[in-house]
Amino acid sequence: MRRTPRAPDDSDLLRELLASELPSRHGQIRPARLRSASQQQQIALRGFKLRNWIDRTLFVLERALVLAAVLAFGYWLFDGPVRDYLHAQRSPTTLRAQAMAPAPPPALPPATQTGEQTAVALPFTRPADDVASPADQRSVRDAFMVPQAVPAAPQAPADPRPQRLLMPSIGAELAVYEIFVVNGEWEVAEYAAGYHHGTALPGTSGNVVFSGHAGLRGAVFKDIGRLAPGDQVIVETGSWRYVYRVRESMNVWPTQVEVMDPTPTPVLTLITCTNWDTQRLVVVADLTDARPLS
Repeated sequence: MRRTPRAPDDSDLLRELLASELPSRHGQIRPARLRSASQQQQIALRGFKLRNWIDRTLFVLERALVLAAVLAFGYWLFDGPVRDYLHAQRSPTTLRAQAMAPAPPPALPPATQTGEQTAVALPFTRPADDVASPADQRSVRDAFMVPQAVPAAPQAPADPRPQRLLMPSIGAELAVYEIFVVNGEWEVAEYAAGYHHGTALPGTSGNVVFSGHAGLRGAVFKDIGRLAPGDQVIVETGSWRYVYRVRESMNVWPTQVEVMDPTPTPVLTLITCTNWDTQRLVVVADLTDARPLS
C-alpha cells in the first residue's frame, strides 16, 4: 500500500533552516516590496495617465471631427436620397391632383352675373355730307343697323424652345427647363433636363445642348451612357417634333467646353458627369427628321 508523504510542519521547517548554511554576504538578496495589484497597476500606468495640453487638444479635436462627420453624413443623406425619395412620392400626387382638378368656370361680365341686360355697342358709321343717292343711303343704313364681325385675335406663335426630351432606347421621357450661366458656371436642372440658354433651337443649324444630373437630383441622365450609335433622341417643342440619331459618345475633361460650340449642321449634344465627377460624358446626335405635332 502506497503511503502519502506527510506535509512538513513548522518545527520541521525551523529545524531545516537552522541546519542550513548561512549565505555569503555577496549572495544576499535584496528584500522585495510587496504591493497590491491596484497599486502595481497605477505605478505601471503612471506615464500614460499624465495628460498635458496636447492630449487635451487632441481629445477635443477627435470629438469635433466625429461630430462634423456625423453632421456631414446627415446633410448628404437628407439632401440626397431622402430629398429624391420625397420628390418621387410627391410628384405623382401633384400630377394626379392637377389632372383631376375641375376646370374653372368662364368669367362672366359683372352685369350678366347680376341679371341685368348688357348693352353691346354697335359700330357706327357717320354718313358723309355729300351722300345723295338712295343706294348710298341704304348702304349707310345697313352699315348702321347690322353689327360688324369683330376679327379674332391672332394666336400667339408656339414656343420654339424645347419642352420635352425623349430617348426611347433607354426609356427616358424628361421635362426640359431652360438653364443659364450663374457665377461663371452653368446651372444644372433638378429632376429635369436642362436646355442651355443661347444654344441653337431644335431643328435649326447649330448645336442644341442639354445637360442633366447622373447621380442625385433625379439622375435624369444616368443612363445616357447606354445610348448607341443610331439610337433616337427626340425633342418636342411647342408645335414640332424633331428626331435626332446618335452619332458618337465620348469622355472629355470639364475644361473641354468646345463640345458646346456652334456647328454648321443641326446637332444635339447631351452632357452629364462621369468617373466620379472628374470627367464629362458627351453624346452627339444629328437631326434626321422633323414633323409638326398634331
